[in-house]
Amino acid sequence: MAEAAPDETSERAKYEAMWAREEYRRYSPGEALVGMAIEALGIGPCDYVIDYGCGSGRAAQHLARVAAAVTAIDIAPNCLDPDVDVDFVTACLWDLPPDIGPADIAFCADVMEHIPPHKVSAVIESIAQHTTRGAFFQISTVPDGCGKLIGQSLHLTVRPAPWWHRQLGEHWAGVDCLADGASAIFTCESSRSSLPIST
Repeated sequence: MAEAAPDETSERAKYEAMWAREEYRRYSPGEALVGMAIEALGIGPCDYVIDYGCGSGRAAQHLARVAAAVTAIDIAPNCLDPDVDVDFVTACLWDLPPDIGPADIAFCADVMEHIPPHKVSAVIESIAQHTTRGAFFQISTVPDGCGKLIGQSLHLTVRPAPWWHRQLGEHWAGVDCLADGASAIFTCESSRSSLPIST
């Protein structure tokens, strides 16, 4: 009998277990990439940013020092670090609440590889629909090592950068790949954007 595809309930439980582990909090890929995202997308004091799959919230907190407003979204209600103070919404990325956004900029780091394959397109489409200018995606292209802490796999969609480029291109007017390796980094331009994104 085939194993059931991951759903919102099972994914939330998995990440609640992961965020209960201190080892999982030690490194935040998104936090390390905030400067690159700010420069690539020209994020400034007039912008509203949504951090999709915010995890510890450290990246969102850094973004909040530059942008006018930041909303951090994650499926796990226990993900934020204790000292992080940002506007936080617990939500599943393929089933966002109707009152989310739209934001000028979407920030999504170390998230898309965690999405079940049958939900990838829905998540990209949802982020695009809630974004008016552009997006920054960082996506791991290799298997994870942390899931073994709870006996599960975290990276459910492990694909190379060209595959992710095609997926993003189905929902964004323009997609540029800034890095291609163990992690792929993309900037995307919304079809509703009138401002070019610097690359």
